[in-house]
Formats: sequence, C-alpha cells, structure tokens
Amino acid sequence: MQFKKLALIFMTVTLLVSCLLSILSVRSESTDANRSDKIANKTSPPVIPPPLETALEELRVIQIKIEGDIHPKEYGEDIHDLTPIVENAYGDAEILATVKSALAGHQLAVQFWECDRVFGYDELFQCRDQVLQAVFQKYPDIAAQAQAIMASENITYISAELDENSLLEAIWEKTGTDTKTALQMSNPTSLTADNHTQN
Repeated sequence: MQFKKLALIFMTVTLLVSCLLSILSVRSESTDANRSDKIANKTSPPVIPPPLETALEELRVIQIKIEGDIHPKEYGEDIHDLTPIVENAYGDAEILATVKSALAGHQLAVQFWECDRVFGYDELFQCRDQVLQAVFQKYPDIAAQAQAIMASENITYISAELDENSLLEAIWEKTGTDTKTALQMSNPTSLTADNHTQN
C-alpha cells in the first residue's frame, strides 16, 4: 500500500516537473523571439518615403558643396529649391524634424549672406543684426561664442564685431551635424558598417 502511494507521489512529481520544464522552455523561446525582433527592429532602417529620401539626398549634396566652395547665388537657389521638397516630405517624425532643422539653419545662412546685397553701411549691419537674432535663438551656443568675441558692450551693431565667414562656418557646422544625424537615422546599418570600417 505504501509502495503504491510512493509510486503515485513520484509519478505526480515527475509529471509536474516535466510540465513546469515545458512551460519554462516555451517562455524562454518566446522571450528569445521577442529579443530577436527587438534587435532586428533596432538595426533595420526605417521606411523612408520618396519625398523624404529626396530631401535627405539634397541636404547631403548641399553639405558637400559647402565643404567645397559654393557661390552665394547658387547656395540661395539650392535652398530655395529644397524648401518645398522638405515642406512636402513626410515619414519618420524624428528624421523629418532633423531635416527641417537643417533647412532652417541653411535658410538663416542664406538670409545672412543676402544682407551683402543691401546698400549702405547702416543698412547692411541692420540686416545682419536682424538675422543674427534668429541665429542666436536657434543656436544658443553660437550666441555664447559671439558674446565672448564682442569687445565692447556699447556697440551699435553686433554683426560689425563678428567675422562673416566665421559665422557662416558656425551655422554650416550645425546644418552639417543635422544632415549627418538625419542620414544616420535613415540608414543605421550604414552607420554600423562605417564604424566597423573605421575600427
């Protein structure tokens, strides 16, 4: 009688253990599958609609031109052509926001450069100072750098104290960062490949 009870208890325990092991095995496989999906989602690039892809490519080309030597007229035309492309772009919100930020920086650079067409000393620096306010608002660190450069607090025009090329370079550095970030977000696998190449 006791033997039967022991056998029954042993069989029940064995059955419970095997059930528990199979449940744990299924959960483990499910967790592994979820992890694999998450990893795949992190490395696979987001879907980029054609208008956003065009905007990204145009920004990349403009950045290459700037790093070379771009004429103000050509630059202005490029940004003018890019504006409706960006305005009509859609897709990943984060990428789109970065693209719009890059465009906004380029637009400020164009406006600053176009002040050179204004006649008269006062008019030139009034135009530049007006654009500078928008530049400083968008890029507080450029404002801080400009403040450090300015020799006197009693100056008539802020832009008269600043080097035009240095300011444009500072803006282009920001647009370049935005462009690079947007390109990396749109194709994270190329970033991984670049890192492996550099290492």
